[in-house]
Amino acid sequence: MNGIKRLLGRRGILLAIALTALLAAGCGSKKEPVKTSEAETSAPAETETTAESGAGTTEQPNPMVEVKDVLAFEAIGVHMVMPEGAEDTSFFIINQEVADAQFTLDGVAYTYRASDTAEDFAGIFERFKDEAIAQNYDYGDTSLEVLIKTTDSGGRLAAWEWGSTKYTLYTAAQVDDDTITDLTMNLVELSQYEK
Repeated sequence: MNGIKRLLGRRGILLAIALTALLAAGCGSKKEPVKTSEAETSAPAETETTAESGAGTTEQPNPMVEVKDVLAFEAIGVHMVMPEGAEDTSFFIINQEVADAQFTLDGVAYTYRASDTAEDFAGIFERFKDEAIAQNYDYGDTSLEVLIKTTDSGGRLAAWEWGSTKYTLYTAAQVDDDTITDLTMNLVELSQYEK
């Protein structure tokens, strides 16, 4: 009888060790890897990792997709032209509805955005000062108003509309009134062929 108890005791210990090893290896809760399409993995900046309730991570598509140039914006109904002398340019489409062009002009970095469908896409999360610059632009029978605001930190945001397309120009730099007005009115004129 003692021999049987020892044999069962050894089997129990071996069974406990085997179960512990299986649990440590994670056999009971192995998940399939998240599958991504070729478009989601074609550029390193196109995915970001987010925590999922402490149980691991999930790949989420980045809303900003880099494109070659402003001609790619035509696919989302946006016509944009870069100002003469723009350097260090990069172009993105955000959420398949906002055109985003980033550039440097005379040493100042700017973000130039447009959308045919989005309402609020400037991406500025600062308070604005009360005073603003209002400029009118006339082209044939069309007249539009350009509004240039200043953030509390001194950045500038210009906004206007041509037809159904809304445009914004932003810089965090503290540029003077003439600089931001001249550049904005140049971009307004360049974008005038919008529908």
